[in-house]
Amino acid sequence: MRSRQSIRRANVVLMFFDSQETISRVDKQLVESIVETHTPCVLVVNKWDLAIQAEMTMARWSEYLISTFGMLRFAPVAFVTAVTGQNSRKLINLAQSVFKQAEQRVSTGRLNRVVRAAVFANPPAYRKNRRPKIFYATQVDTCPPTIVLKCNHPKLFTPSWKRYLLGVFREELPFHEVPIRILMRARLRDEETGPALHEWSETDPIESD
Repeated sequence: MRSRQSIRRANVVLMFFDSQETISRVDKQLVESIVETHTPCVLVVNKWDLAIQAEMTMARWSEYLISTFGMLRFAPVAFVTAVTGQNSRKLINLAQSVFKQAEQRVSTGRLNRVVRAAVFANPPAYRKNRRPKIFYATQVDTCPPTIVLKCNHPKLFTPSWKRYLLGVFREELPFHEVPIRILMRARLRDEETGPALHEWSETDPIESD
């Protein structure tokens, strides 16, 4: 319980693993808390000097982490030896970089251009004879970056399409190594009316903010 509370309060979590041990049930529970809270993190493999002696490679340990924690495949990985301080500076730099990414804000104009391009490249499929529509997107928070998509009906968007859009955000926006929270919200009737993003031409200008 105390560890989970610490994760909620943290700006960045350094999630340590022992290079000489397999990933434990407790490790998995802690990572689950990191994922649930959308807390930025660095995956840290400790005792790397012993792993080198055992002819372990960074690539193999990275693959092990990704295969176990696919939901954190975007998180950076550091290989350190805490006793000697090996790669400690790199770890600090990674943590600072992740925190800076989590603090970034993107203009509404840029965000809507990215969403519009994503919709044109891979339109969300019709469901129950209804077309999912996104009217606009805006970033409402940082740490983690939180993006609200105003749409006609949130339940029309499939999990696979939302994962696709999340991948686009990670590639096109400055959030490459941090969790991104996406919130689908139905547009209210009294909100400003306007065309959905897919109804704009790909070359139509979108205001900067």
